[in-house]
Parts: sequence; C-alpha cells; structure tokens
Amino acid sequence: MKNYLLTSLLLYITLFTPYNEKSNLPEMVFVKGGNFKMGGTKEQVVFSFSDELPVVNVELNDFWIGKYEITNAEYAEFLSEKGNQIEGGSHWYALNKYALIQKASDQSFVSKPGYESYPVANVSWYGANAYCKWLSKKTGKSYRLPTESEWEYAARGGQFSKGYVYSGSNNAEEVAWSNEYAANSKTGWNFKKDKGIHPVGLKQANELGIHDMSGNLSEWCFDLYQNKLIKGRNPKGAKYGSKKVLRGGSWDNGMESARVSARNFSSLVSRFSVNKGFRIVREKEYLKLKEQLNQLSAKNGFSGTVLVQKEGQIIFHKSFGYANRNSLQANTNNTKYAIASITKLFTSTLILQLVAENKLDLNKSISYYLKDYDEEIGQKVTIHHLLTHTSGIQNCEEKRNDKSNLPDVYSVHDNVEAIIQKYCSGPFVNEVGTAFNYNNGEYILLGKIIETITKKPFSKVLEERILIPFEMKNTGVIAKKEDLKNLSKPYKWLREKKTYVKNPDILYQNYHASGAMYSNSEDLLKFNNALYQGKLIDSQKLELLLRSYLESRDYGYGLWVRYQTYNKTVSKVAQRFGRIHGINTLLSHFIDEDITIIVLANTNKVDVSSFQNVVAEYFFE
Repeated sequence: MKNYLLTSLLLYITLFTPYNEKSNLPEMVFVKGGNFKMGGTKEQVVFSFSDELPVVNVELNDFWIGKYEITNAEYAEFLSEKGNQIEGGSHWYALNKYALIQKASDQSFVSKPGYESYPVANVSWYGANAYCKWLSKKTGKSYRLPTESEWEYAARGGQFSKGYVYSGSNNAEEVAWSNEYAANSKTGWNFKKDKGIHPVGLKQANELGIHDMSGNLSEWCFDLYQNKLIKGRNPKGAKYGSKKVLRGGSWDNGMESARVSARNFSSLVSRFSVNKGFRIVREKEYLKLKEQLNQLSAKNGFSGTVLVQKEGQIIFHKSFGYANRNSLQANTNNTKYAIASITKLFTSTLILQLVAENKLDLNKSISYYLKDYDEEIGQKVTIHHLLTHTSGIQNCEEKRNDKSNLPDVYSVHDNVEAIIQKYCSGPFVNEVGTAFNYNNGEYILLGKIIETITKKPFSKVLEERILIPFEMKNTGVIAKKEDLKNLSKPYKWLREKKTYVKNPDILYQNYHASGAMYSNSEDLLKFNNALYQGKLIDSQKLELLLRSYLESRDYGYGLWVRYQTYNKTVSKVAQRFGRIHGINTLLSHFIDEDITIIVLANTNKVDVSSFQNVVAEYFFE
C-alpha cells in the first residue's frame, strides 16, 4: 500500500510539472515493468492494420522514458558539442528549409527564436541514436531509444492503463496533434499553411504523465521493423532489416496513426524527416552488476579492461591494473592489447565476405588457391576444414625449441610463405573432416589464401574491409617488434610461485591471420556490433559463421557457439577466446539477448570466463 501511495504521489507530481526548457537534462518518467497485450487489442480494432495483429503477450523490465519528445533546444546542445556528423550517408540533422535549428556565427547550433520547446524534427535514426550515446557519456547513465514494446507500454499508461484508444484519452483532440488538430503552427511542409508541430506538453498527459505520444511527431524506436509483432520478455524487434520502427503518428497523419498500437517504419535516413522525432529511455543503473564486476576484479587482482553492452548500450566499461608493471603505467579504457586468437574471427569474416562476392568457394581445396602448397595435403583439405579446425594437419606448434621449450614458430624470422612450408604443411595426424584439432596453422593458411585472392597483404585487406569502414583506428596487425611498444605488456602469473613473469619475446607476427592482431575494447565492440547486426556479412553468411559443425566441440567458423544454462535459462552464446601466455582475451555475445562481454587482460591470473558468468547470472536471475 505504501509503495502504491508513493507511486501515485510521484505520478501526481509528474502530471502537473510543466515543461522547463532551461533544464539541463530531459525530464524522465518512471515506468514500472510488467505484462501487457501488445498490438491491435479490442479498443484499437476499429482502425487496426495487419501489422498490429495478432496481439502478443509481452513482459518488460522497469525503465524511465522521456516525459516529452526531445526538443530543439536539447538537440542543439548536442549538435554544438558533437557537430552535425554524417552517418549512414547523411547528416544527423537536416539543415534544410524546414529546419528549426540553425548554425550560429561561432559554429555552434541554436534553436530558432521561439522554437526552443518544439520537438526536434529533421533528425535521422542515426542522429537520434547518436544523441542517446552522447547523453549517456555525458551523464554516466544508460540512455537509448525505446524499444517498440516499451514505447507502446508507456503510451498505454503502463500499470495505470485505462485502455484508451489514444495515449491518455479516447478523444483524440484532448491528447493528439494529429493532422485533424495540428493547425496554427506553420512549421510543416508548407510554411504558408498552418499544419505542423506544436511545442511539447501543451495537450493532456496520459496515465503516466507522458505527453505527445499521440501525434506531433512520429517517434524513432530502437527496433528494426517486421510486419509481425514479437512476443516474450523485452523483445527487440527483427534481427535483420533495413527499416526502423516509428510510433505515435505525426502532425501530417490522421487520427488512426495516433492510436497507441499504430505502427509505421522508415529508412534510417529519410529525406522526408520533418515529421520524425524521438524521445529517449533510460535503463536502470545496474548498480548491483557493477558492484559484482568491481568486486571480482579487486578480489582476484585482475589486470585489464572489461566492457559490457546490452541492447546497444554500454552499461559497464572499466580498466584495472597495470599496462606496464615496471613503470606502473595503468591500463585505461583506451589501452591497446594483443588480442591473440580473436584474430581468427576477423579472418573467418573476411573469408565469408569473399564467399559472398563469389571469389572463394568453401568447398574448394587449399591447392585450388595455393598452387605451391603440398599437393598430397592440399588436394584433400578444403577451406571449410581449415575454418573448423578439422583439416587433420599436424599442429604448427609441434616443433619446439629445446632451450626455451617454446614452439619454433614463435621465434623464426621468416615470411608467411616459409612459415607455411615449415610448420603448416603436415603430416596428417587424423583423417580429414573427422576430428576437431585446434591448430593456428589452419588460419595462417586462410590468411595466405585471402592474400592470394585479393593480391594484397592480409593487413591491407583487413584495413580496407573492416578497420577503415567501421573507424577502428586502434586496431591492426603486429608486423614487427616495434608495434608492441604501444600495447599493454603481457605477464604470465606463476601460481605456485605467486609472482608475475614478463611474457617471453616471441614473434607475434608469425601468427599472421591466426593471432597477430591488436585492438582495444571500443574497437572490438564496433566489430562485434557490425558483425552481429549484419553489416559485415549478410544473414546467410552469419548463419554459416554461427553453426556448430562438430557438435561435440560446439565450434563454428573461428569461434565457439554454445548453448549455456544460467539459472535454468538456456542461451545461445558465441565466444571467441584469445590466449598466448599472459595475453588473456574474450569476445562473447549472447545472441538472443543481445548482450556482449569484452575482456582484454594482460595477465592470465583471472579466468576471463568468470566475467561472462557474473554478467549472465545477473541478467538471467
């Protein structure tokens, strides 16, 4: 009863708090999560379209949502700090004849006088998403665009819903700036006429105290659009597609589009953007998870960087320990690390890009591409076998130096052709395609095949196809000893002696496309997002990447794909580890839940999987 009274008091305060254009942060309304029926429910049925049916059951966590749409004044502040950048082939904000934000003489951005409290239009999906990222970084909180289900739940009034057709009323005129009521504005397609947007908060709020969720502007959501609603817990829309969801209807739509279940969609960049805006969502602070990750790091003496992202939002990013124990130089979130075998995931991605371009066939043999390779082995082993570690070729690390007990391949000063001839050319240790034998040599061969097809060095292909397009400026290939100077120094933890020893001086470049790359946490996240969002390879090739080819080993193309259970919930997880002595890395992605964990460590003292376990147990609690 006390909780209900407190919630009611907060709701009363929210309902009668006027819009304050001088506030530093957008005003937010708390929405208690729960279950609801999403789509063309009975009160919507008069106007319901096919993509609102069938109605689905949805369960949502708690969240905060903007009381108003983001205004010109708020967006101008963002543009002044970040600039009007180009993303997706267009500027975040369209400075055209409909623009209500303009560039000042000092190159800052300001709202046109009198339009500060109008909702920002002329903004692409990328521009709306960029605002959320900027606000998150500025405040240390987790802001993002609402999912479609969150938007509809809030528009319906959440747990206070009275089942209205529109957001807050059955009478559209009371709550909606739809085309029927959007007069006296002169901000729309034709300034001489009087249809257009109005200042936020002028019409009646809904049951939660939220304004303008019916009409004014169609609002960008986080989700990709598909023509059927998705049920379940915290659904996130389609996995693949080129259109983003819009909700709420705008000043140039009729009342039917202002209904709480009405759906629309658009390209992420639309030249007709004067009728599109957005409001934001803030997630819970994940204080318990952050405390658990901090405790795990401190208790075990972790040295490295940990990044956790959920549904496109970074919720934890922190570094610990020393990049150099001699100088006591600390690891930071910008520190670059050797990433060892995470390199293999880049290599398999490049291979699948070449497959998509019909430049490579997974079923062709090594000899088809490498004419000088050992013919007896090369004719029997295919590209598929190399990708899945089922070639049967002897491990390239079998030959060892008697003095150091290290594999010879760590220390020979040879080019990739010589390394392949000496260490990646057999003999067979088992029948081709019958057993999983992890072998770096197989990915060295794949790297050479990439070079042969493209007629370019592996590092150049990597730059042109992945690093430059996705602005991964802190990622590259270790080509010489000098490249190690700017990387976190790896140390091996000797458990019996309880001390660290510096990694031996090995030639990382000899690992080539198997393990010679370096990166930092932010760049790896860019790669992760581009890969799983279908920007690097299409959905069919991604399915090939994530298929378990030997179920006993759960291995796909360059990564493990496992079904793991946390608190009785089974989740599909794509994992790529990287380990060379003290180098200890992990790139892990929960596919259905859209959770990513990146761990970059320069010691082997802490099992990097323990960070994934903490995150998974928190979210599946």
